[in-house]
Amino acid sequence: MSKGYRRLIVPVISLIILIACVSCAVISKVNENSQTASITSKWTFDHATNKGENVPRRMFDRDEDIPHFSSDGETFTFNIVPGSVYTGTISQNEDGTYTLINNGNEDKPIKATVNGNALTIIINENTNVVFVVV
Repeated sequence: MSKGYRRLIVPVISLIILIACVSCAVISKVNENSQTASITSKWTFDHATNKGENVPRRMFDRDEDIPHFSSDGETFTFNIVPGSVYTGTISQNEDGTYTLINNGNEDKPIKATVNGNALTIIINENTNVVFVVV
């Protein structure tokens, strides 16, 4: 093997490893221009924002480790982390947003919006979880 080839192979391998690590995040499927989905649609986790920092879905995330949301239009089930499941009632507001009332924590309602194919659960002003229609 020539010295020139050896010098070239190390940067190429490093670049391949770097690209592989960066590309592990799944590209967001949010499309706010699509037809507005129903709150009762089948939802899958897309990404989150935690204290202003983007938290993308990773290619190798196991289904049991990602957030989930489902609703029949009257009740909801929601979790951010495994083992912490929130259930309660859901109601649509006049402005098209939704209010989620968690059983046992009625004094802290959660706001949700549906724009296009995306459902955003707003935890607070710097934290939210976004789901897209499957």
